[in-house]
Amino acid sequence: MDPFALMGLARRPLLREEEIGIAYRKLAAKLHPDQAEGDAIHFKELGEALATLSDPARRLRVLINNTSNSSIPPEAADLFPQVATLLREADDLLARNATASNPLAKAVLAAPLKKLANDLHSLLARISDWRSRLEARLTELDANWPGQDPEAVADLADSFSYAIRWESQLRERKLSLECL
Repeated sequence: MDPFALMGLARRPLLREEEIGIAYRKLAAKLHPDQAEGDAIHFKELGEALATLSDPARRLRVLINNTSNSSIPPEAADLFPQVATLLREADDLLARNATASNPLAKAVLAAPLKKLANDLHSLLARISDWRSRLEARLTELDANWPGQDPEAVADLADSFSYAIRWESQLRERKLSLECL
């Protein structure tokens, strides 16, 4: 299934969320199983197409017919140790806080939790900057499309994959900390 063809969108690296949403809603209204012409299988494919086209990494992989991750981009390799460490620290501190049975035990965790929150904020800012640079590369790629080196497109897809995943994981931990 070609998600671009299914949704009637141009095969380009850069698609606006609103154009994806408009195409999806138009087709979903026709294909929804509750409609007279509805079709559950095609509706499910439409949902998969939406997910693919909404994710820059998956969209780029479809454009170059590459469905697997190929390598760790240099930016991701540089950030990996810090991301892994903070995620592990966050999970550990959140678990310790959940099992703290008295106010004194919770008070002892206050300073490490505050430091962790600051570290998460700083790392999220770095990843946000990285995502901005990736978006700029995506815009440049789109302006020169087609005719791009598939390996460069795959590298950009891999970078988006790491950046999006890590940003989501770090935001989840930050939200958990803010809920304490």
